[in-house]
Amino acid sequence: MALPELWHFQISHFCEKARWALDYKGIAHKRTILAASYIGRALFRTGKPTLPILVLDGQYISDSTRIIETLEARWPEVPLYPEDPVERKRALALEDFFDEHLGHQFRAAALMGAFQEDPQFIARFATMGLSDNYRRVFRALVPIFTPFYRARHNISEATAESGAKEVEAVMDRIQAELQPSGYLVGDAFSVADLTAASLLGAGLRAPEYAYPLPQPLPASLEAYGERLKQHPVSEWVYEMFRRHRGKSAEASV
Repeated sequence: MALPELWHFQISHFCEKARWALDYKGIAHKRTILAASYIGRALFRTGKPTLPILVLDGQYISDSTRIIETLEARWPEVPLYPEDPVERKRALALEDFFDEHLGHQFRAAALMGAFQEDPQFIARFATMGLSDNYRRVFRALVPIFTPFYRARHNISEATAESGAKEVEAVMDRIQAELQPSGYLVGDAFSVADLTAASLLGAGLRAPEYAYPLPQPLPASLEAYGERLKQHPVSEWVYEMFRRHRGKSAEASV
């Protein structure tokens, strides 16, 4: 049987969510970094122009939530879904909430100022893990790619401002939802904790995040990261990474 293969970007909170699930369960897998032309390949295979995509037994599974659902069915150990039905329903509801109210909002809040200050920053972070030749070509295309990327992900001064407020509100909710155990649902790490932590991990630059942001960072991005660190939930995010991120299950092929 072929190894599962994850199509991903190195710096992507939704890709980190899928990577973390694979690693947490200890599922040996391949990782393939796709270039900016991934949209056509993704559309052809899944009907959606997004990553991550898990290639499993000839099937192409898009969306981090569906990927984790598939992994839970195929590899139930170590579980990310609580066994108790009530707790499972709550964990899945929180996963969906974080996906909808944290991922895209964080992207806008973090990147708008970076694009304005350092137009080539997009080239450095979008081409991580790719060849030097590809990077050189991409740098020349930045004036075309940047407005496309901003339009595609609805990144503007208005969405950056509203996104920052929503991210803070979600962090407030995480703090309010935490149980005496230190987890969001019940007494154990679940898909709810994984989702919240993975969507914030790159911005907070958790040491266990496998792909550090390319340096130097634009000043606005540095400042936004420092602002996030002031929220009490940032320490919880670091703790989730320390306890549960573990080592990579990526296979050497």
